[in-house]
Amino acid sequence: IASLTRGNQREVDRARAQARNAKHKKVSKEENKARAKLTVASADIMRQKQALAMKKKEEEKRKKEMAEEKKLYIKFVRKSLDRFYRMEAPDNLANLPKIMEKYKGKWDKLEKGLKKRYESKAPDLSWEKFKATKGKF
Repeated sequence: IASLTRGNQREVDRARAQARNAKHKKVSKEENKARAKLTVASADIMRQKQALAMKKKEEEKRKKEMAEEKKLYIKFVRKSLDRFYRMEAPDNLANLPKIMEKYKGKWDKLEKGLKKRYESKAPDLSWEKFKATKGKF
């Protein structure tokens, strides 16, 4: 074990003093401005992240609402066809599930065929009609 001599002790003290000064050193104005910019930049980044999160949440909510609206529209089509077939073609009422499956997502094509066959008696299956009834059928 080496004992500390007076010279070694001075070197150790100087090293400690330098470390302490480095830790608590006075910073120039330019360095302070640079640190402030970094802090502001960090805050801006957080605000951007929060804005993106909010936007994503709103988008998910909108998609969920659209999915609900599509489900309601399909119910609207089913009810309209059920009502129509009960009045005009009761024999086709049993085929309603098959018709719904066949024309799923192609309601305009179904409506066009019904209008061609039944003319003015055909139900209006348009999205506009659905919106006008506000999903109440």
